[in-house]
This record gives sequence, structure tokens and C-alpha cells, in this order.
Amino acid sequence: MTDDPIAPAARPAPGVPACDREVPVLVVGGGGCGLAASVFLSDAGVDHLLVERRESTSVLPRAHYLNQRTMEIFRQYGIADDVYRISAPLAHMSEIVWTTSLAGDGPLDARELHRMDAFGGGGTAGPYAADSPGPSTNLPQHRLEPLLRRHAERRERAELLFHHEMTEFTQDETGVTALITDRSTGRTSTVRARYLLGADGGRSIGRSLSIPMDGAGGGFTIISVHFSADLSRWWPGDSVLMTHIISPQGEVSVVVATGPEWGLASDEWALHFRVHPGAEVDLGTEAIAARVRELLKLPAELDVLVRHVSEYRPEAVVARSFQDRRVFLAGDAAHRQPPAAGGGLNTAVQDAHNIAWKLGAVVSGRAEPALLDTYEAERLPVATRNVRWAMACLRNYGVLFASLGMVPGQPEATLAGFGELLSDSPMGETRRTVTREVFATQRIEYQAHDIELGHSYPSGAVVPDGTPPPPRDPLGAVHHPVTRPGHRLPHAWLRHGDTRVSTLDLVGRHAGFVLITGPLSEVWEVAAKKAADTYGVAVTVVSVGNAPGTADHWDDEGTWAAVRGTEDDGALLVRPDQHVAWRAERPGPQPDRDLGGALRRVLGHPDATAAGG
Repeated sequence: MTDDPIAPAARPAPGVPACDREVPVLVVGGGGCGLAASVFLSDAGVDHLLVERRESTSVLPRAHYLNQRTMEIFRQYGIADDVYRISAPLAHMSEIVWTTSLAGDGPLDARELHRMDAFGGGGTAGPYAADSPGPSTNLPQHRLEPLLRRHAERRERAELLFHHEMTEFTQDETGVTALITDRSTGRTSTVRARYLLGADGGRSIGRSLSIPMDGAGGGFTIISVHFSADLSRWWPGDSVLMTHIISPQGEVSVVVATGPEWGLASDEWALHFRVHPGAEVDLGTEAIAARVRELLKLPAELDVLVRHVSEYRPEAVVARSFQDRRVFLAGDAAHRQPPAAGGGLNTAVQDAHNIAWKLGAVVSGRAEPALLDTYEAERLPVATRNVRWAMACLRNYGVLFASLGMVPGQPEATLAGFGELLSDSPMGETRRTVTREVFATQRIEYQAHDIELGHSYPSGAVVPDGTPPPPRDPLGAVHHPVTRPGHRLPHAWLRHGDTRVSTLDLVGRHAGFVLITGPLSEVWEVAAKKAADTYGVAVTVVSVGNAPGTADHWDDEGTWAAVRGTEDDGALLVRPDQHVAWRAERPGPQPDRDLGGALRRVLGHPDATAAGG
């Protein structure tokens, strides 16, 4: 790379502002969302520039849980194996524990209050494994982001500039003009892009566009401490990822293992605790180390190495719009949620997955700009649902705290309540039984299988077929896989020769469509070739049969036959982001016209004449 990473551009067209560099897409923000978007854009064939104001990736382990849908996406782009290589195995993240303290020798210390299977471990293993080829995992942000950066930088379509900040931008009918400042030298340059993707964490872009954030939050502060210590003597088990501390003194905190080894071998941890309104907290290293020992009741002589301390105010907000003409918001720039249910980073990656293939189709001329309008229509309702779910999980703790006997502002009453709860008495037994029932409701946070996999797009770049949605589990656990248009393609194991593949693996990473048929696929092969030629998009036909030799692939376990929603001569059109776009239970009199019409609608072409077909 030269000393001037922003190379001169050609002479601008009349009416277009002068600039130093032109790119199809400018990505602002190099966190998890922006880096994932860079990978997805590259594989969609989109040249782009990413600028990030920080010198490098995050040093904080704040976001850490990667759910199954995110891991499916990483699997699609060749990232998952690298994540699994360094992330927590399911055996070391399959339980969540609530306890009165981690250590201590008092009568109410280190008393386990509840233990719950989580994230596809223990009793939840069956449905999680059946519904996805990608197990959920745990990899803190400070370990994930460098990995994503390496993947992004290896792609030829991307240029990443860290320690560069977009200080202002304007947009017009044909593009966005942005002023980029090199924070190392102070030099400024102008970049012209057709589209801007704002993944800046909500720092400036949304505010510059005057897009309101609806919701609540910011009323209290959470201190996060990233530290190293040997907690193996007190950690409540090799299978535990997270331990909630609810003390008889009324203090509430949570400790999460952050690697690099896992389970009892973990060396690094993240402790999160709430600061009471008006309270002053000494954030100095010695004071924070003492606070860690105090909250966890660790011995004074235990070495606690404080690595980083940060503070933030949790919010539950969603932008009123995810798009302003040629500017799109994703990740924390579009929605922010409290640290419950682990949805923040996952929703962000899925935002990027949705917008990247659409930008690729429009930039290449294969789709009309109307396709980009479906980003907000599809992702805003999902983000709203996820933020509200996180708030429901957070509010449920109020019920839990009350069942434990916590009385806000009355420490003596709280201590007495815990004493009775943990006593060897009939009332203590009754209260513990009641509390177990309340604890069980927190499965909405740690066993939210359908919340993680079951989001769908009722409208947008889909062709509804008039069928009703699947049943909904009000507790968010039971997932019903369907091929109804707008839903994620269900996972089923298939065989292709000696190779075992998921149905999700049929959708490659280079922004092509897939037409999944039964063994009677001839009519669809002709229709797909005609549609691909008409619209200039890749449409790969994959036939799936019930036995070896009947089709390209065969249903290895009988799962596909149960969920495919079509007959042997039917077809499913699957989008590049693995969501079903269109479904034909049986072929009609003119399957080529039906498929072409569906693809035309998905790509945003207004009518057959405009599309040339």
C-alpha cells in the first residue's frame, strides 16, 4: 500500500462533487457488523472501502455469544471453522448458574440458587442439533473482530482503513460524498460512493440524518471489567459459561468466561456490574481489582490482573428508519439492546447478511434500486422484535429478584429474605420451590431457540404464497422449520456422493440464487436457465431425491421430505441470504413464466417489459 491509501479518481461527471476516490460502497465502521459486511460484500462482487476511526479492532470482550443463525452465516462464508477453532466448545458453555457469590466462607456465601441448560447444551441439545448445522458458540468481541478483519483483508474487493474517520458526508441523486480524515496525519480526502453503509455504532450517521431512535434506556451505568485470574477453585463447573451473582447484600453482577482456554481452564473473565444512580466509582486499576474481589468474595491474596475497564449505558432503541436514500444503517447504528439474550451482535451480522447481496445485485445492474428498499422492510421488524425480547428478559429479573426476597433500598430486609430462603426450614423449602419455578422462566433468555432461528420476512424481496405462518411458541423456544416464503431455509442433512451437506450449504457465498427441486427437475432446469439468462443472475438448480441415484442429492435422514413443503415436481427459490423467496408446490402450466416472474419481483423490476423478459 502506498503512503496515500486513497488514490486519485477519474474526473467527475458534470454536477458531481470533485473527489479523490470513487467506490461503489463505502462502509463506515470496522466493528463486528462492518467487518462482516465487508466479507459479504466482497463475496457478492462489490468493490468497497471500509473506514474505522479506531487504530485497530476492539480490545473489549463485551459481545460474546454467537447464535446458531450467525454461525450458519459464518459457515456460508468460510468463517465458521476459524471461529470454532478458538471459541468455547459447547461442552464448556452449556450451563448458566446463579449463586450468592463465587467464593467466601460465610453461611450465605457460594450458595447455588439455580442452574440451567443453555445454548443447545444439556437438555436443549436435541432440537438445537436437529435444526441447524452450526452449533452456537462463545467468542468474545476482542477475539472475534481480529478474525473477521483477517477474512475481510484477504478478499480482493475490500480495502480497510483503520484510524480513518468519516467526518462529514452529503448525498445527492447519484451517490454519497464523504470527507475522510486520516487520524494519524490529519490529512483529509474525499470519497465518492454510490451507497454508504453506516455501521458506526450509532456515533454519528443516524444523528446526521436526524433519524429518531425509538425506545428507552440510558438510565443507569454498567461497569465492565476484563480481568485475568485463576478462578478454577470457585468456578461452578467445567460446563458453565456464565455465572450470575445475586448477593444477600443486594448486589447483582455477572461473570463470563472469555478464554483463551475454556471451562475451569479459563484465564480471562468479564465482570459486569451495575452502578447505582448517583454513585461514584473509582475506575483505577487497584480500586477495580479490589471491587472484583469484593463482588465475587475472592481472597484478598488472589492475583487479579485488570486488563481493561469500560462503562456504558444500556439502551433498548430502534431507529425509526434504516434507510435514508443512499445511506443504510446496520448494527448498533440501527438498533441497540440491553445485554440480555445475546442478540445485539447477532442481529448486526444478520443485518449485514441481508443488505450485502442486495447491494451486490443493484451495483452490478442485475437488480433495480427498489430491491434496496426491502432492507428496511425486512430487518426493522426483526430488530424491533429482538430488542423487545431482550427487554422482556431483563424485566423478568425483577420477578426473579422479588422471589428471592430482594427489597430495593432495604438491605436488612433483603439479607433477612435470603436467610429465610436458604434456611433448613419448611418455609425455606417452600420459597426455594417457588423460586425454582420463577428461575425456569428465564429460559426465555438462554433457551430462545426460535427467537434465534425463527425470524421471517412477511414482505420485502419475497413472493408470499398465501399460506399461514407456523405456530409460535410464546416462550420463544420451540422452532418450527418451514419453507414458507420469507423464512430461513430449513436445515436437513443431504448426501451428495460420499459427502454429507446441509441444505443450507447449497447456497454459496457468491450471491447466487438456488432453485431446490425434487427428483422430477427437468422442467425447472429449463425454467432456471431462461430466468438466469433474462436477468443476468446465477440460478443453480439442485434436485433432492429420497434415495441414492434419484437426484443430485438425497435426503439422508428423511428430514427434508418432512419440511420441504413441495411435491416431487415442485420447487423452492432460495435467495443468496438463505431465505426462501418463492415456492411452487407443483409446476403450473408455464413454470418458466412463474419462476421468471418471481425472480423479477424479488429483484425489484417493476414489470416484464422493464426487465426485458
